[in-house]
Amino acid sequence: MTESAKWGVIFDVDGTMVDNAPYHQQAWIELGKMYELPIDKEFYNKHIHARSNVMIAKILFGDDTSMEKIKKVGAEKEIIYRKNYRPIIKEVSGLTVFLKMLNDNGVSCGAASNSPRENVDMVLDELNIRKYFKAVIDHDKVSRGKPDPEVLLTTAKTMGVAADKCIVFEDAPFGFQAAERANMPYVVITEGANGEDLSEPYNPNAVHKDFTTVTLEELEMMIS
Repeated sequence: MTESAKWGVIFDVDGTMVDNAPYHQQAWIELGKMYELPIDKEFYNKHIHARSNVMIAKILFGDDTSMEKIKKVGAEKEIIYRKNYRPIIKEVSGLTVFLKMLNDNGVSCGAASNSPRENVDMVLDELNIRKYFKAVIDHDKVSRGKPDPEVLLTTAKTMGVAADKCIVFEDAPFGFQAAERANMPYVVITEGANGEDLSEPYNPNAVHKDFTTVTLEELEMMIS
């Protein structure tokens, strides 16, 4: 690919950069006990996993739940999650080396997440990888979360890269759907993925366990 060609890579955060799904699950279970809600692993996988806090709050408390309560419940859950996960946070294998390789080759990087800003900030700052990202778009910066493509398209626009020249790294169905709706090729990272998610039909351009086996040449072929 010529030096003048412009392309980018957009990363999901939860489950793609870090294997944090068990800690989100535990946080919702703990919150359920606070509100006397019957949240267990089965309920989490069926009704909560990969959804935004707004969607989850309406599932738990009803469609007419006030925005004030949605924000309160969401904030309480995220505080529990960050308290539990921050002390043991670690990247999905090869992430930092991969980001450095992209950066050294002039590839723009963005982060696009359904998570609130504080959670995204924790991952980028605790892993010391914020310097690699030209754009960071969290759920608070868009009106619609994944599977709507808005967060991906906003990230691409902020990066200054055409949508069809962006490759998405994802781990969950809502992310796959968002990439497809944005007409962006996508790569599935399985290390932090929910196994049940990967049993659903999807059509990625590539699948890798982690970032250690992804090559620049492979990515260039996806947008050439």
